[in-house]
Amino acid sequence: MKMKKFKIITYTVPSQKLKNHSFTIAMISDLHNVELGKKNENLLEALQETKPDIICIAGDLVLGKKEKSVKIAYDFIKKAIKIAPVYYGLGNHEQRMKKYPEVYGKEYLVFEKKIQKLGVIMLENNSSSLEIEGEQVQITGLALPEEYYQKGKKIQLSLKTMNRLAGKASKERFHILLAHTPRYGDTYLDWGGDLILAGHYHGGMVQLPFLGGVISPDFRIFPKYCKGHFQEGDRHLIVSGGLGEHTIPLRIFNPRELIMVECSPKKNSEK
Repeated sequence: MKMKKFKIITYTVPSQKLKNHSFTIAMISDLHNVELGKKNENLLEALQETKPDIICIAGDLVLGKKEKSVKIAYDFIKKAIKIAPVYYGLGNHEQRMKKYPEVYGKEYLVFEKKIQKLGVIMLENNSSSLEIEGEQVQITGLALPEEYYQKGKKIQLSLKTMNRLAGKASKERFHILLAHTPRYGDTYLDWGGDLILAGHYHGGMVQLPFLGGVISPDFRIFPKYCKGHFQEGDRHLIVSGGLGEHTIPLRIFNPRELIMVECSPKKNSEK
């Protein structure tokens, strides 16, 4: 069997809200029960070497299909949390497994309870505040209703709905939003958080020079926020190409990505 490889991609996010110290976030997105090395040992080794301050899961660690186990995800979490604190935002696969246990079984519900006992912070339209190297940080997980993932349906996410689901962006703390789908990137950036982490599109499966990702899971051709770093003022949206795949296991010119985000105080010359 061919070894699945991935790249470590690093982005830098400066912020006026950070006063004295930098910190690093490791972002895991769309693993979908894939193993990168035996029992994900290659992925875990990369996390150990990069020494992130926190690990943020931007959804779809599991694979929401009938009779699919969550064991790979649990085994990964059990080891990852020994490396750094883990904050887990739900993707559409977690959401549907949780909502329809009569279809997918109750294993996911047990999984959530077990990883929370390990110390994982689950974020489902709620927030957690923490301090990293003396810097005040807030992390929010946005869980959109399933209609926002429907294929072909033109639906907008209003700022009013965003605030109702996630609460308002903090003006004092460095605010991170885990928002699985990048489809509503314009609204996320308008919302006012400092750093939005998304995935879901798997890099468009095929990446073309100058054009980017070809197609999203909701069948959008050349989606705007497909993969990479997007910025509006002091607000940053980072979209991962993901670490796994499912259904159509296709990745062309589109390597798997472990995202590292270095958040640092903005220097006077950058203001």
